[in-house]
Amino acid sequence: MFFRRRSRTAEEPRNQAASAAGSEPRDTAEVVREVKQLQRELAGIVARANVDGGRLPPGAVPTVRDIDDVLRPLLRYIEVQSASEEEMRHLTAIIHEYLPQALGDFTALPAQYTERPGVTGTTPAEDLIRQLQLLDEGANELQDLVYTGDAAKLAIQARFLDAKFRRSDLDS
Repeated sequence: MFFRRRSRTAEEPRNQAASAAGSEPRDTAEVVREVKQLQRELAGIVARANVDGGRLPPGAVPTVRDIDDVLRPLLRYIEVQSASEEEMRHLTAIIHEYLPQALGDFTALPAQYTERPGVTGTTPAEDLIRQLQLLDEGANELQDLVYTGDAAKLAIQARFLDAKFRRSDLDS
């Protein structure tokens, strides 16, 4: 998964990025509500993976926890700093759709089929582990996107303030 952030200027606040892309700015209360819901869903997914741990292939539960270790702090950060529509869309898809679907599809299979190679030559257990690894990579990329975008915005603001308030030799 590769996520791309649309470029913004230093003077353009985070909630105006969505506006520039043609949609309304995100309401802070709406973002907080959405983040709280995603936090509850993520906690439920991790709890369910822990309960189903004996039925999941080796490595599945630790990978789900790794995803949780990335997304939980990211959700807390976004609750305070907000996020673009695109970032929220990707985050919501991982938590609300991709992760629960991968785990649910696997646990729905009868146990005797989880280690039997399918039409692709891989077993459902191998497919689940691969999907979870891809989701972990995607979560890390999303985290990098959010944090580096905000760090870049901070650096741009610092250069702006430096240029605005630093005395020049020409000011004398």
